[in-house]
Amino acid sequence: MFIFFASIYFVSFVAFVVLLIKFIKEKKSGINISDTKKKFCIVSVVFLISMILVIITSPASDQKNSIDNKDNVSVEESDGSNDKADIKRIKKELKEKYDISEPSSFVQGDVTGKWRVLVVANSTPPSEYAVDYARAYIENTDTTIHYIVNFSLKTTSQIQISFGIVSVKTTEYVDKEEHNAKIIGEGMLLGEDYYKLETGEKITAEADPNAGTVDGETLITAVKDTITGAVGKNKEIVDVTFDGKNLCIIVDVSNVDTSQLTAKEIAESRISSITQKILDLGDKYQNTWETITIDFGSEGKVTFNKKDIKNEGLGKYFDVPAGVLD
Repeated sequence: MFIFFASIYFVSFVAFVVLLIKFIKEKKSGINISDTKKKFCIVSVVFLISMILVIITSPASDQKNSIDNKDNVSVEESDGSNDKADIKRIKKELKEKYDISEPSSFVQGDVTGKWRVLVVANSTPPSEYAVDYARAYIENTDTTIHYIVNFSLKTTSQIQISFGIVSVKTTEYVDKEEHNAKIIGEGMLLGEDYYKLETGEKITAEADPNAGTVDGETLITAVKDTITGAVGKNKEIVDVTFDGKNLCIIVDVSNVDTSQLTAKEIAESRISSITQKILDLGDKYQNTWETITIDFGSEGKVTFNKKDIKNEGLGKYFDVPAGVLD
């Protein structure tokens, strides 16, 4: 029974990860996520049930558990002590370098009970110590959000951990926002940074300059190959061209089924999948072009600049707002 449940657990785990990534990408692309969401919920339930059954049917004997229990307790206590010592060290360094102390709850507006705020007055942007701060003070959950208000820099930085990524969103300070969770972070956006929690490495959308480039013909061939199937049914790739800077993809949507969506809406829904395929080609291809234009003929066209590429830790992408072809 253990092997049977373990097999289900493994398969459901893989399906869980695949659907999670698909869910995030479709949500960003503005695609209808109801079907994916339904599948994700079903797989999640199967995953959790199979995990419980694997634990219950584990072949480990009670005798072995009893013998190992004492050693396990001592190891866990040792690991916990090490973790606590490391956190204590980080907190001490943050206090000495940046005058960082324990964050406080909001006076009003926090319905989650998990948001925290800290007020400082130093000359260092919170993004420079965000990873250490996250390790020391933030719970690794999506609902836990901390804000650092810097009176010297007149900024407010939102710090959060998600999927092992520390995100730092910095906005312009708004008067008295540190007291109210409902208005904090509403100032003008000044910047967004992302870091790997485990290593502290900054995640960038820029390609490695050492990766080199490819020639125009190689780029065109690779793009044609990778976007085949990305445009959808009854949408034909007419041509792919490259003038040394702009990579242009011409797509014909004149034969699409418009019984539920207009041709323009259908065209807009395919922009993310086309650009995603191109970005996934890798750094040497990204180093070759400066802009990408997707031309849908009479339905409109859109151009993306390399500097607008985003990366929040789950891969590079372009923001595609609704009505981008208007």
